[in-house]
Amino acid sequence: MNAGTGGGRGWRETGDPAESAHRPPVHQDRSESARWFEAIAGFAPAPAFIRDGQGRYLWVNAAYAHLYRREPDSVVGRTVEEIDTPADAAMFRALDREVLDSGRPVRHTLSFRHPDGLPRQVTGHRFVLDAGCGPRVGGIYVDLTENTRILEERNVADEELHALRERSGLAVVALDLSGRVRRVSGGAAQLLGSGRSALEGSWATEHLDEEDEVGTVRGVWADLAAGRTSRYSGSVVCRTGSGGNRVLRTDLAVVRRHGAPDHIAAVLTALSAEFHGRPRVSPVQLRVLTLMAVGSANTVIASQLGLSRQALDYHLRRLRGVLDAASRPAMVARAYALGILDATTWPPRVVDAPGRY
Repeated sequence: MNAGTGGGRGWRETGDPAESAHRPPVHQDRSESARWFEAIAGFAPAPAFIRDGQGRYLWVNAAYAHLYRREPDSVVGRTVEEIDTPADAAMFRALDREVLDSGRPVRHTLSFRHPDGLPRQVTGHRFVLDAGCGPRVGGIYVDLTENTRILEERNVADEELHALRERSGLAVVALDLSGRVRRVSGGAAQLLGSGRSALEGSWATEHLDEEDEVGTVRGVWADLAAGRTSRYSGSVVCRTGSGGNRVLRTDLAVVRRHGAPDHIAAVLTALSAEFHGRPRVSPVQLRVLTLMAVGSANTVIASQLGLSRQALDYHLRRLRGVLDAASRPAMVARAYALGILDATTWPPRVVDAPGRY
């Protein structure tokens, strides 16, 4: 039976006649234990073999032959020296002798390189099958190669994530589905002006500055926690550890486990400097600020907003007082520093923070 049918190679020689002429004959007799092992392991996905005391393959299943990219018929009758590299063949022969000399099974993990140059790692058992028809060594193994590769890639991904979270200064917060803070990075603790111990275990809503923002976030959070939405981006005003406020961009993403939402990852980005006391700016004054930021003259601003010169002067005086800035450039700079205007976009636009204005 060949690898295409999933079975193992029998004890009879059925390979190419030219090849068989150069191989010593394979023993036809087999004990009860060997027959049982062949019957059980013949269709197993785990690689399995039987060898004699001279390292000659008497039987292999399809999974074992597949390791070498061969058919079972092309393995049976050959010695390990004909199939494996010299170093690996010596290691396999030494393990066979250990089992035959002690009569006890051996469990081990092997790392080796096949003749095709690909590294392999397997774990399993090697044992004595019988002694009635000469020494026989049986073995059955699980191929760990792919699993090991996946684990290595996962370890690399975990290390990269740890580096981003802890060494890059990125402000990252992990929250459970109820909105409680699980873990914060050093960058997030610095941004919020609090120690990790003060943040971890707290509720996210405790750090929002306005009830309007709490309501908005709760609506978004319900969709994220239920898996109806996978990500959300927005701006919020957060309290800092020193009692001030800061406008933050929040990028939220659902982290899934076994296909279901497990927790929420948040990346925080500062959109303002820390400030004390929130400036109250009317919608008209916000439009005045955005037009000033783009460089429009007072006459253009008044015309676009449909304001008289006196009305525009009133709004400019109010902005000077609210922003504590004496000139147009200072007002624009202050608006960016307070997170009123979004420093990440052009043309200028107002930061969308619920309850701010």
